[in-house]
Amino acid sequence: MSQGYSKKVVGYAAYCISTLAVVISQMPRADAASLSFSATGTNPISGGTSAALGATAVFDNSIAGKLTLTLTNTGPGASAPSDVLTGLFWDYAGSPLTNLTLSSAKAPTVITNNVTTGTNVDLTKVGGNKVEWGFAKTTASSGLGGAAGVANPVTQHYGIGTAGFGISPGFGLSGGQQFNYGIITGYDSANPAVSGGTFVKNSATFVFSGLPTGFDLSKIQNLRFQYGTALNEPSTYYIAPPPPPKKVPEPGATVALGLFAVGALRVAKKKPLVSA
Repeated sequence: MSQGYSKKVVGYAAYCISTLAVVISQMPRADAASLSFSATGTNPISGGTSAALGATAVFDNSIAGKLTLTLTNTGPGASAPSDVLTGLFWDYAGSPLTNLTLSSAKAPTVITNNVTTGTNVDLTKVGGNKVEWGFAKTTASSGLGGAAGVANPVTQHYGIGTAGFGISPGFGLSGGQQFNYGIITGYDSANPAVSGGTFVKNSATFVFSGLPTGFDLSKIQNLRFQYGTALNEPSTYYIAPPPPPKKVPEPGATVALGLFAVGALRVAKKKPLVSA
C-alpha cells in the first residue's frame, strides 16, 4: 500500500469518525437527569413599572423513583395579584403517571411586605396543618379543566398550585386567600393586597414519588405557567419547537455507522487495496 493511499484512508476514517461524533452528540438523551423549561410574557393589568412575566421550571429525576420540580419566578417584582406565580401545569407524552404523588413542597424563604417571615417552610403543612400548595392529576382527555364557562381551561393533565382555579380534581388546599404563598421575586409599587400578602420568595421545590420504571424525563411537555387566582388571568406557555427533519428513519447512531461505511466504500472504489 502506497504512503499517499494510506494518508487517504486515514483522512476518510478521520472524517467518518468526526461525523459519528457529531451525530451522537446531537441525539437527545432519554436518561437526562435534568430538564429546564422557561416562558415569558406580559401582564397588561399589572400596575407596576414593568408588565413583564417570567418563570422557569426545572424537572430532575436523578433520585431513583423521585421527580423533583423547582419552580422559579424570574420576572420583576409584583404589583398586583396577577403578577404572582400561583401554578404550573404540564403533560407527559407516555403512559399515565397514575401513581405520582406529591411527597414534599418546600420554600427556602417566605416574605411579607419584604420582611422574611419563614425559612425552609413546608408548603403542605403551613402553621402545622394548612395545605398551601397541592398537586392534581387526571386521565380525562380534556385535562384538568377549570371553572364552568372559563374561556381558557387547563388542557394539561398534571399540575401544582396554590390557588384552586376550579380544576377537577382539585389541589386539596386548605382555603384562605388564594394567592398567598404564591411565588414572587419582590415588590414593584405593590397594591395593598400584595403588600399585605405572604409569599414564597423566588422559588419553591416540589418532590413527587411514584415514578414508574422506564420514566422518560424528555416526555414532559406542554407547560403552562399560571399567575393570579383565576384561569382568565395571565398565563405563559412553553411549547417545544418542532424537531429537525430526519433524513433517514434509523436512529442517529445507526445513521452515523452507515456514513462510516459509505466513506470506507468510497475509498475502496477510488483505489485498490494493493498497489501495482
